Amino acid sequence: MRIPIGAPIPLVTRIQQKFTLLQQMQKPSLGSVSVITTVILTSIAVFAVTAYPKLNNQYYKDAQKRERAMITATQDELAHGQRVWSDPFDRDHN
Repeated sequence: MRIPIGAPIPLVTRIQQKFTLLQQMQKPSLGSVSVITTVILTSIAVFAVTAYPKLNNQYYKDAQKRERAMITATQDELAHGQRVWSDPFDRDHN
């Protein structure tokens, strides 16, 4: 790029002149940026749903204990007349 003598040189141009490798690089296309952003956001969401509870399992155990302690009904009352779940593969009750 030709710049007139005495004209102020922008910072980006000065950096590109010092590092010629940057001149060979092109801006990524909008589609590439969109795909990369989607992959990163999806990865963060999967981490938040799967790995984070495994890393902080004590918090979730305590929260589950608190929530279950607040339930005052019995298992039969919560079933509303339906049969309470039993293991279909348990051979002792057949």
